[in-house]
Amino acid sequence: MIESYTFTGRTLKPTALKRNPIHWFGNTEEQQLPDWYRPAWWQWRRRLYWYYLRNPLQNFRCYVLGVQDRNYTVTGRAPVLTVQRDDLVPPERGWQWCVLHGGTLPLPLPFVSHCGRHVTWYLGWQPTGFAGAKFVVHKPR
Repeated sequence: MIESYTFTGRTLKPTALKRNPIHWFGNTEEQQLPDWYRPAWWQWRRRLYWYYLRNPLQNFRCYVLGVQDRNYTVTGRAPVLTVQRDDLVPPERGWQWCVLHGGTLPLPLPFVSHCGRHVTWYLGWQPTGFAGAKFVVHKPR
């Protein structure tokens, strides 16, 4: 079954931020630094690890390569906002795909993933606009 979802109300990030390599390493949309994270560390070290080293190049993948600051429609296999079939309840194996198009996107952007018994992978622009790639080999049970 094919379905669609439209993202609206998003605001473009300033071009100056997208061109700033220091900003690329940040985590603009991540949750705030929680009290439980390494409370014995100095505050500057906690902030450095939480916002810059925990998910390196997060802003780059969201706003430079990615399109999380744009409005568009996602069309693909239901449920269309799924990244991997093994995230569903109950978990499934198999293919997931979608295309991001329209809105403020200059051209359609593809996404495909596969969850198998031995390998899970994805490539492209996730339904939320995050650009990425993943390849995981599962340990035999």
